[in-house]
Amino acid sequence: MSTNTTFVGSAMGKQVKTRQQATSQTEVLIPRDSAEERRLQRAAKSHQITRVAKGVYVNARDPEGLALGELGPVANTVRRNWQQIVGHLVPLAVVSHRSALIGGFTPEGELILSHPTRFNRKLTLPGLVIVLIKGPAPLPGDMPLGESGLHWASRPRMLLENLNKSRGGKRTAGKAGVETMLVNVLNASGETVLNQLRDDARHLAPLLGADFSIFNSLVSALLGTYAKGVLTTQAGALVARGTPVDAERLRRFGLLADALRTIPVANCPDRALLPMARTHAAFLESYFSNYVEGTRFSIEEAEGIVLHNQIVAARPKDSHDVLGVFKLIMDPHVRSSIPAPIDILDGLRERHRLMLGRRPEANPGVFKEAVNYAGQTRFVEPAFVRGTLLEGVKLAMSIPEGLARAIFYAFLVSEVHPFSDGNGRLSRLMMNAELSRVGQARIIIPTLFHEQYVDAQRALSRNNDPQPLIRALSRIAQWAPLFDFNDLERVVADMKKSNAFAENPRDYRLLKPDGQVFA
Repeated sequence: MSTNTTFVGSAMGKQVKTRQQATSQTEVLIPRDSAEERRLQRAAKSHQITRVAKGVYVNARDPEGLALGELGPVANTVRRNWQQIVGHLVPLAVVSHRSALIGGFTPEGELILSHPTRFNRKLTLPGLVIVLIKGPAPLPGDMPLGESGLHWASRPRMLLENLNKSRGGKRTAGKAGVETMLVNVLNASGETVLNQLRDDARHLAPLLGADFSIFNSLVSALLGTYAKGVLTTQAGALVARGTPVDAERLRRFGLLADALRTIPVANCPDRALLPMARTHAAFLESYFSNYVEGTRFSIEEAEGIVLHNQIVAARPKDSHDVLGVFKLIMDPHVRSSIPAPIDILDGLRERHRLMLGRRPEANPGVFKEAVNYAGQTRFVEPAFVRGTLLEGVKLAMSIPEGLARAIFYAFLVSEVHPFSDGNGRLSRLMMNAELSRVGQARIIIPTLFHEQYVDAQRALSRNNDPQPLIRALSRIAQWAPLFDFNDLERVVADMKKSNAFAENPRDYRLLKPDGQVFA
């Protein structure tokens, strides 16, 4: 062990030399002999340092008036340096059971350790309670924690230990917690790794005195070779059926669904009923949907592409992007239909194939093979796409038809991001298909409103707050029906006057066709 020299004032004004881990600098003081212990005792008595356990001091003091339950400087110092402190107090202990599963301290502030001779006791320190449970010393596969003298339980050991029952049920995760971890292993690494984990656990179980049969039944169930009724979690049951899900996303979808069932949203009848008006509205919907995704043409260029088949020679793929969305909007089989829950995967793939058919690099009609990102947002893992979509669509069926369900579809596709490209456009196509299905006006999101729309999505994605998204889409749903789509030249002019094509919401306000502020 490396050493430092730390100077701590004493009652006699002498310097005190202490031994400590180099990595912790002067935060933790562990005396190397009785003389040093006496000097540290005097320093603690004079309130220059704090004694936190037998033979352990920290270079911190708590201020007077610390609120009950608040972690002060002493507790925070202990938590920062827990490995060094615990390794000194309980050498050769193994971080195990629930602590090993969740990555350290339990929500109750406990650190659970296994030890062959010191067990059935607690050590209470500021900010930390050490719980000692009887268990073997480090076994093959357990990982040393630096030079602390502690080990971290291997994955098979940790899972077997968490299947044991514990007092109050707080020190082990139980069958459900182990099942959840096994699901994560399977989804992340595949069947081979899961089978290897089972083999390792089989050899380890006798050393731990653990019942391997429960562990084995869980793995067999997840691999589809099980008796009915073994699995208890939703994620586990879905994996056994071949449809693993992103559980966090499903919880988020549930929050949105709950809000949409209870918050009234206004319906707007579709007024673009004549063929020409419908065509013009479809053109503008496609234009704006592509523009905000980076496929940018002037409105005049886009009109030539969509309505006069004038493909821009220098940008043929971009031209077909705008044309592809337009054709889907106009297709009577797509415009006003939502695939049944059982057909949702094929339905999304087909719409994506038609939309991006001229972009082979986007793998049209093929779910993504690598995880995708937008800024800080990491979307659903490829292995979870199918299951998450299937379960999400089931939730959609519990939401009132029309605008409420349309909002849900928009977020579902956007949040899963099932394809490598085109997810934003596809999400808006699904949203508007639901509106057309029940005779409501389709939503056009003008360029000026796009930033607000994205911010509202992020509020739900990052903060689990569905209210901004519901407000944003409920509001913008009222905008497009204000325009007369029968005359294209006039509606484009009116939208220009309304600032729909502007990009900076800090410089412009979205207006109505009559020039009033759109509220």
